[in-house]
Amino acid sequence: MNKLIGVGVLSVLISSGAQALSLEGAWSLQDADNTQVKLDAAVEDVVKEINFFIRALARPVLEKETQICNTWLLATDTTQFLWQCDDNPPGELTFNANSSEMMSDDGRLILGTLQKTDNRISTILESDRGKRTNVWQIVSENEMHYTTTLESDKIPKPLTWTLTYTR
Repeated sequence: MNKLIGVGVLSVLISSGAQALSLEGAWSLQDADNTQVKLDAAVEDVVKEINFFIRALARPVLEKETQICNTWLLATDTTQFLWQCDDNPPGELTFNANSSEMMSDDGRLILGTLQKTDNRISTILESDRGKRTNVWQIVSENEMHYTTTLESDKIPKPLTWTLTYTR
């Protein structure tokens, strides 16, 4: 799958003339040594507000959702946005659709919407389990912040974390 989205990234960069502040391309995680600490702190911030008897069940579920991507591959064209975390299958949403339907790895229906500005792309993925908002925001030519927010009626407040990536 890396080759599939990699070719897409290359063709988009060539055809669009690679703008200075473009999100397209390959991004590598920075400060990887502290990443797990950041994610653990974000999970703990939510877990501490959960009923004491449920915490032991909730913690591993939330930890599973805090996936670390060492590399993001991002590509856009006039109609769609593609994103890929490491060797996972790429995600794809269309710019013109109000929402797109996709299936999760475990067979759940997910409705996805996409928002794009000059320096930021957001995907909002909703299922019966809740809502995941992914935001890729360019900070400088070679730096990007990736922020994820998980919301569900099963957790007392959103679970949010931000990681920094460079080209």
